Amino acid sequence: MLSNVRRVLADPDVAIDLGTANTRLYARGRGLVADEPSIVKLRPDTGLVEAVGARAARKSVYGTAPGVVAPLRAGVVADVGAATALLTPLLRRVRRFGMIKPRVLACVPTDARENERDAVIEATRRAGASSVALAPEPLAAAIGSGMDVSSEYARMLVDIGDGVTDIAVIRSGSLVTTAAIRTACSDLLRAVRRSVAQRHGVELYQREAERLIRTVGAGSRKNSLFPYIVAGADCQTGLLRRVPVSGQEVAEAINQVIAKIIGFIGRTVRELPPELACEVIESGISLTGGGACLRGVPDLIAAETSLAVYPARDPMRAVINGARQMLAVGAVTGLWNN
Repeated sequence: MLSNVRRVLADPDVAIDLGTANTRLYARGRGLVADEPSIVKLRPDTGLVEAVGARAARKSVYGTAPGVVAPLRAGVVADVGAATALLTPLLRRVRRFGMIKPRVLACVPTDARENERDAVIEATRRAGASSVALAPEPLAAAIGSGMDVSSEYARMLVDIGDGVTDIAVIRSGSLVTTAAIRTACSDLLRAVRRSVAQRHGVELYQREAERLIRTVGAGSRKNSLFPYIVAGADCQTGLLRRVPVSGQEVAEAINQVIAKIIGFIGRTVRELPPELACEVIESGISLTGGGACLRGVPDLIAAETSLAVYPARDPMRAVINGARQMLAVGAVTGLWNN
C-alpha cells in the first residue's frame, strides 16, 4: 500500500554523482536531468547565491572570479552550505507533486571519512531529499562501465576523477579491496599552471590549461619543440599576456602527476593477495573517469603495470550510469530502510 502511495504522490527516486568538477543527477522515469559544473557563484555584495552549475560558469571565469565557490575538494564535500546551494535547484527539476520528497542515492569515494559521508547526507537532505543512501563510487562506475560485477573472478576498476583516484577490486558483487589517493585530474591542471607560472611568469586561465592538457596528453614527446600560444594573467601586472609554451614542458608537468597515480595503482596490485592478484592480472583494469579520456593515460598505465587496460565506453558518466542501475533495484532491496 505504501509503495503504491509513493509511486503516485512522491517525487521520483534520484541518483547523484556529486563530483569535484561536475554534478550529475538521474531521476527514475525522467533520465539524466542535470550534468552541471560543481560550482556556486555568490553575489559579492550580499554573499547570497547568484547562480549554480552551468549558469555560474557562464557568469564567471571558473576558479578566478570573486564569489566563485567549489563545494567539493578531493572528491568530498568541503562546504556543506555551498553543496546545498548547488543541489537545491537541481533537485527541484525532478519535483512532481511535492507531497513526498525524493529519495536519493548519492555516490562517495571509498576513502571518504565518516564526517565527509555525513556532509554529503546533510547537504542532500537540506537540498530537499527525504532520505539518503550512499554508494561507493567505484562500484557504481564498474556497473556503469558494463563490468560483470557478479562474476566470481576478481576484476579491478580504476576511476580517475577530478579530485580522487579510486581503485576497487570487485568479486561476486562485492568490493573485496579498495584504495584511493586524492591525486587526480585537478592536480594535472595545477601542475601545468604552476609550471607555466614558474617558467613564463603567466598565470594560465583555467580553460587554457584544460586545452593544453587535452592537446598534449600524457607521455607525449611528439612536437615537443612546437610552441602552443596560450593566454593568462601576467604574474606581476595581472594583465592579459600570451606566451609560447612547448609541448615538452606541458608533458613533463602532466607526467609527474600521472606517474604518482600509476605508482599507486602498481602498489595496490602488488599488495593484493596472490589469488586476487592472479585474477586481476588475467582480467586487466577497467578505466573510468576523466583520466580515461586523456590521451596517452591508458597506454602509460598498461606499460608501467604490464596489465591490459580497458577504458569504459562512456568513462565520464560511468558513475551516474551505474548509480542509475543501482537505483532501479533500490526500492526492492530496501536501500533506504536505514
